[in-house]
Amino acid sequence: MAAIEVDITAYRKSINLHFHQLGYTAPGKKSVKILHDISGKFVSGRLTAILGPSGAGKTMLLNVLSGFKTKGVEGGILINGAVRDKNDFRNKSSYIPQEFPMLGKLTTLETLKIAADLKLPVKISTEVKLKIIIDITGILGLEKCLNTLVEKLSGGERKRLSIGVELITNPPIMFFDEPTSGLDSVSCVQVVTHLRELAHSGRIVICVIHQPSSHVLELFDDIYVLSDGQCIYSGGVDGIIETFQGAGYDCPQYYNRADFVLEVASKERNGDLQTLVNEHRERYSSEVFVEESGEEKTYVSKSSSPGQKQKLVPSSRGLVYPISRWNQFLILSKRSLLCTYRDFFFAQLRVIAHVVVGVLLGLVFYDIGSDASKVLTNLSCLFFFLLFIFFGNAMPTALTYPSEAAVFLREYMNNWYSLGSYFASKIIADLPLQIICPTLFIAISYFLSGQPIEENRFAMMWVICLLTAISAQAMGLLAGAAFSVQMGIFLIPASCIPMLVFSGYFIRFNELYYMFKPMSYISLFRYSFEGATQAIYGFDRGNLTCTEPFCYYKNADKILKMMDMTYNRFGLDIAGLLTWTLMFQIGVYIALIIRLKKSH
Repeated sequence: MAAIEVDITAYRKSINLHFHQLGYTAPGKKSVKILHDISGKFVSGRLTAILGPSGAGKTMLLNVLSGFKTKGVEGGILINGAVRDKNDFRNKSSYIPQEFPMLGKLTTLETLKIAADLKLPVKISTEVKLKIIIDITGILGLEKCLNTLVEKLSGGERKRLSIGVELITNPPIMFFDEPTSGLDSVSCVQVVTHLRELAHSGRIVICVIHQPSSHVLELFDDIYVLSDGQCIYSGGVDGIIETFQGAGYDCPQYYNRADFVLEVASKERNGDLQTLVNEHRERYSSEVFVEESGEEKTYVSKSSSPGQKQKLVPSSRGLVYPISRWNQFLILSKRSLLCTYRDFFFAQLRVIAHVVVGVLLGLVFYDIGSDASKVLTNLSCLFFFLLFIFFGNAMPTALTYPSEAAVFLREYMNNWYSLGSYFASKIIADLPLQIICPTLFIAISYFLSGQPIEENRFAMMWVICLLTAISAQAMGLLAGAAFSVQMGIFLIPASCIPMLVFSGYFIRFNELYYMFKPMSYISLFRYSFEGATQAIYGFDRGNLTCTEPFCYYKNADKILKMMDMTYNRFGLDIAGLLTWTLMFQIGVYIALIIRLKKSH
C-alpha cells in the first residue's frame, strides 16, 4: 500500500523508540508496582503486538510509552537515541484507546473534516485537506459511510474511523489499546490488516492485543510479551517457539502460538519463567541505559567505547498547536453548535419542554398575576417558574456532558487544541440554547399567568430567568465535568435543597434564627426568587386589582414587607446570580484541569 500523501511527512525519517528499565508505580496509600524495570525497542516499518494476561501491565505500558502516564514512572524513554521531549512527542504520536469516545451527532465526513481543520496548519488548503480525507477513507474502507452519523456506525467502522481521525497528521508513532476489542473475526482481520499497512508505510505501530487468533497473530511482525509487569519475550513472531523451548516450554503442534504465549505468561504451563525474564534483561542491559544526576541525563550505548558517555539535554520547547487558539475556538464552537442542534434530547426536546411547561403553568396559574386576592398563589407561580428553568437546564447538561468530556480528554491528550480554547468555545456555543429556552418559556407563561403588561417588568423577569438558566447550565457542566453521571444527577438536587430552604419562599428572611441568616446570602435561589418578586411587585407598583370585597395585599408594598423584601436589592440579585455563574464556570475549568492531571 502506498503511504498517504500529505504535506506533513514526519514519519519519512526512520524513528526508533527505545525504553530502558521502565517502571511504573500506581500512586496511592498502598503503592503498587505494575511495571518492573522492563526494556525494549520498537522500530519504524514494523507492527508490534503487546501480549499478556489480564493485569500483566499491557495497557499501562502503552500509557507510559505514549506519555499519557507520567507520574510514578521510572526509567528512560528515548527517540532515535535522544531523551524523549514530551511536548515534541505529543506532536509526533497518536494514542487510540480501547474506548474511543467520539461525538455521535457528527457524520463520518464531518468528524474527519473537523479533525483535519484542528490538526493541520491553516496554510493547507481545503482542497488538500479533502484529498487527504478521501485517501484515508479509501484506505480504511469508509467510503460508504461518509454521510452516516457516528452513533449509527458499526463497531468495525468506528474502529477504522478512530484510526482515520488520528491518521490525518500522518503521525510516525501510533499506539492502539485493544483495537480489535468487541469485533467479530472478520472485522478483527480487517482492522489489523489496516494497521499492518500503516506500519509498513514507515510508522511505528504498537497494539495491545487480547487473545489474537492464529491468522491475526501472523499479521504482526513483532510481539512483546508481559507477565506480572515483566517482559518474558520481545522479537519476531517466528522466534517465539525456539525462545520458549530454551526455558523448558514446549508448544504443541498445530497449537495457536498466541494461546501458548498467554498460557506461559499466566504460569499455566511448566517451565522456567524467570529464565525468560533474565534473558530479556541481559539482552538490553548492555545495549542502552540512561543515568540521571539531578536534571542531567546521560545516555550510554552498546557501541560506545568504555567510559564514553553522551550527555543529552531534553528540549524545553513548549507545546505547539497546528493552528492558533482563535481558530481552535472558532472550529470548536461551530462543532458544538452543530452537535447541539442535532441532539434531540439535549436541544430539541429541551426547547419543546420549555414551551409545553410554559403553556401548562400559564394555564394552571391563568390570569392571577394582577389579582390582589391571589398574591400568595402568584408567588408560588413565580417560584415554580424559577424551579423549572433551573432544573430544566441543569439536569440535561449533567446527563449529556460526561460523554463530551471524554471526547475532550482524548483530543486534548493527543494535542488537538488547548484547554482555554475548548472552555471558551463551550461557554459561547451553549449561549444560544440558554437564551432561547428561558425566553420561550417566560414569553408564554408570563402573559398567560396575567403578570403586569409593562415592558420594564417583563424585561427584568426575563433577565432573572435568563441568568437562572445560565447558572443552572453552568452547574450541570460542573457536575458532568467533576463527577460521573450517577453522582452528578444525585448531587444537583441534593445541593439545591439547602439553597431552596433559604430562598425566602418557604421561610422569610426575618423569621430565620440569626445563625442561619448568613446562609440565605449563599443561596442561589434567594437571588432568583427575590429578583423575580422585585420585578413583579417592586419599583413602586402601587395598588393591584381586587376582585374580592377585601384584599389585604392590595398594595404591593405590603407584599414586599410580608416577604421581607422591602429594600430593593434587584441589582444585588443580578450580581448574586452572575457571581454564582462565574463560580460554577471556574469550577468547571478547575474540574477539567484535575481530570487532565489524573489522566497523567
